[in-house]
Amino acid sequence: MDSSAEFPRSRWLVLLAAVIGYIASQVANLCPAPVLPQVAASLNINLGSTSNLVMTPFLLSGCIIMLLIGGVICDRYGVLVTLIVGGLLVAAPATLLPMIGHSTTAIFWSRIVQGGGQGFLYAAVSPIVALWFPNHQKGLALGCMSGSVAAGSALGLVAGPWVFARVANWQTMCAWLSVITWVGVVLAVVLVAMPKAKLPVQASAPGGASDGTLFKRALVSPVTLLGVLVSFMACWDMQCLYNLTSTFLAAGKPVGAGFGSMTAGSLMLGVTLLGGVGGPILCGQLLDRVFKGNAKTMFLMGFAMMCVFIYALTLPAVLAKIVVLEAVLILSGFGVQFVLPTLYYFVAKAYPPQLAGKMSGIWIGIGTFGGVVGMYIAGVTIRTQNSYRTSLLLEALVALVGFVLVFALAAANKPKPAQVAQGAGAGK
Repeated sequence: MDSSAEFPRSRWLVLLAAVIGYIASQVANLCPAPVLPQVAASLNINLGSTSNLVMTPFLLSGCIIMLLIGGVICDRYGVLVTLIVGGLLVAAPATLLPMIGHSTTAIFWSRIVQGGGQGFLYAAVSPIVALWFPNHQKGLALGCMSGSVAAGSALGLVAGPWVFARVANWQTMCAWLSVITWVGVVLAVVLVAMPKAKLPVQASAPGGASDGTLFKRALVSPVTLLGVLVSFMACWDMQCLYNLTSTFLAAGKPVGAGFGSMTAGSLMLGVTLLGGVGGPILCGQLLDRVFKGNAKTMFLMGFAMMCVFIYALTLPAVLAKIVVLEAVLILSGFGVQFVLPTLYYFVAKAYPPQLAGKMSGIWIGIGTFGGVVGMYIAGVTIRTQNSYRTSLLLEALVALVGFVLVFALAAANKPKPAQVAQGAGAGK
């Protein structure tokens, strides 16, 4: 089943539709962030309330939808239907914002709907990898999709202010940027209208078990419990690295590193662009060409890099040299992006393909709350100690815990003798 000839050529168009969807959803998510003061002024509310109104609902609803619904829909109706539903939920509210975006209630629900759309889109990652691509191209497909998320984040932060400067209205800005999402939706609709692609026949379940039985077994398996814990640790470090490090770098001494906001922003480009875009692509290539699908090695490398280089941010010698500091930040970003895409890759190989959507929703959906916990604990330590040092040390410790958990996850995922005999081995 590993031959490219057995997989439809249209898989590259499916991948393109997914990449457009991930770029567009992140643009929709983050384009309001740089203009939040103007949003607050237009709504006549304070900046903190504006952030909670515009940014928080998107994140939370995405986690919930992915956890509860997105994977189920994807496994039942396929990745193209999921991409269409997700794209419509992201695009439609943004298109309507010029008409409904003057009511805080309407804005709240529009962001809830948009975040839910992103939850549907993300649920398609593992099924696309598992069903549409041969083993030697799975890492490439994963790298493209994961890298597109970071690219969309960067585009949203740049395109938002650029469009706003020309239309002078944040609701109209969001509507114009929704065009990107509509392109992805149209492409997915065209693919659905085309003759149905014939995917390789998947191996039948051992003992002829039904999908429901397989799901119940997967839900209570040690692999799932350990996988969720690994995802929890990875999301903790990801959210803290992306959301707190720039503040740490900008804050005056002794609270932070004392570089100021402009220098901190420049330093973080290495994390968001080089690490965020280059990391997933390199991760995919390493999985395909070097490690031959061995996710354990990729996990260990990523967690080790996070542990070492996030800890290095606490060292005065690193902070004293801007070139060394930038290198440490970039390598921290690569560490995060070596782990996160590998979560989807592992799910795609460890479970039957018909469960890939549900299980990725559980792994990533629950794991994302690790970011919430990490941000909360970091906020408490920063407030009580008036320093970022403890927060950074906790991030390094969390990465070390993730590193150890990977060994347990790999051991739990070893195929049993009966599986090996039937050729139904799990992912490495």
